Amino acid sequence: MQVLAPRSVSSVTSFSQLEDNQAPLTGRRRQPKLSLRMRGMPTTILRGGRWWIFTCACVIAVFVTHSAYVTKPISLRAFECPAERLGDGDAEWMMPSSSLVFDHPTTRAQDNLRSDSYYVTSFAVAGFTNEFIAYMNLIYLGLQSGRIPIVPPIVPAAHISGILPFSQAFNLSTLRSTLRRPILEWTLDVKRITNTSAIHETSPSDKALDHFGCWSTRPRSSKHPSYIRTSENALKLDLTFTRIPAYAYLDSGDPNEVHTTFSGLGAAILPNHTRHLPPVAAEKQLQVMAPSRFGKELEPGEQLACFDFLYYVTSGMERFEFEKRWSPVWFMVGRHLRFTDRLMELGREYLRRALGLDPGASDAGDLPPIITVHIRRGDFLFKCNKGDEKAECYIPLIKYRQAVDDVRKRVHQKHRLDVTRVIVASDETSPEFWSEMTSYGWSHINHTSHDSLTVKKYGEWYPLLIDKAILSMGIGFVGTLSSTFSILNARRVEDWNDGVAEFVGYHN
Repeated sequence: MQVLAPRSVSSVTSFSQLEDNQAPLTGRRRQPKLSLRMRGMPTTILRGGRWWIFTCACVIAVFVTHSAYVTKPISLRAFECPAERLGDGDAEWMMPSSSLVFDHPTTRAQDNLRSDSYYVTSFAVAGFTNEFIAYMNLIYLGLQSGRIPIVPPIVPAAHISGILPFSQAFNLSTLRSTLRRPILEWTLDVKRITNTSAIHETSPSDKALDHFGCWSTRPRSSKHPSYIRTSENALKLDLTFTRIPAYAYLDSGDPNEVHTTFSGLGAAILPNHTRHLPPVAAEKQLQVMAPSRFGKELEPGEQLACFDFLYYVTSGMERFEFEKRWSPVWFMVGRHLRFTDRLMELGREYLRRALGLDPGASDAGDLPPIITVHIRRGDFLFKCNKGDEKAECYIPLIKYRQAVDDVRKRVHQKHRLDVTRVIVASDETSPEFWSEMTSYGWSHINHTSHDSLTVKKYGEWYPLLIDKAILSMGIGFVGTLSSTFSILNARRVEDWNDGVAEFVGYHN
């Protein structure tokens, strides 16, 4: 039996076609009958040269009616996940085991990948926020290429000894439900990792060692792939890298181009088409950049497509487009990557303590509206002359104070709220800095007080995670211009809380 798909009004070229679609399927197309003598229509209106008035009126009426269907703006809520989907726990995409051979992680990843499925993964360096951006890009690339993303853990860049499973910070169940697509994790779904608190060098004789051929997105002027040894050791992998074809770069004519495009990467890894790349991808461009650390030289795999680093990827519109409000990766993936319920509850507990409220209260409604502030210092040194004090090279703190006053006014205009409480987070350790924050009447999270002792209670990652959760709770936010930490938190405040955000720079 042939099933006919319904046709929308916008796809019909004339209203007579609507009648044709309702006619019996006799094998002949009904011919519309044209007549100027319509039932109930006075014939005098068609006489004496007045027929053209009637014709114009009909044309205008049809045009207006048709436009109402065709040009009506589509609400962004059309892309939202209906609330009832969140309870759809039996759906295939909600169960990672549906996309794997076993319902538990295995010693080797290769033993758990289904022969009838295609996967994509990548790895990352350069700190928590930049790794998060790279993993957003990974998930988006999975959507674009029809592959199942396998998200690695967050690996430490400095001063932290263990890895952080991605779902320990972000709610992947919500993301799966919203996208209606499977999202897997290396450490919890695919491969058994027995030790997440420390990372040790992998032995070539380790029975858990997996060998994969991967792509490198490094600039073509670079002779080596990105250094991701920490991820290789954490996941017990041995990876060979081949340079991605030239057409995948944003500017294919510039050997120093660092940005690739989702369309170019997707073309290279489209399932069943990896071995049929365009002619431009031939010869030297597909040679192995360097053998793996254990001497393997493997071509990029068909079943599992993997990349060294997916931070510098764009839709093709602009470099670093994740900084823009219109970023498709943020719209489709990032805004749905909510923090876990446990992390948000911890954030509320610490926030209550910082505001002098009962930290044991369980009702989120007892928290007052707040403005959150992120002040990036560290390596964000700006206009410095020889002999200048280091503090003079940072953005003047008075600018943050002025921005908070401006955000407070905007929040009042938008929500009719008078916000008096301000929470600030910073990488600054100077006592003078924090004394000045206190003089403004602003509060901050103390992770080393007797009541907190965050690292001892929860682990090395949690001071950072709790700060991120608290900053996302603001109805207003002030951040540091060009800081990826600030950019992502601004988007969370705007999209999750319908809040307002503002950035402070040295020159603005």
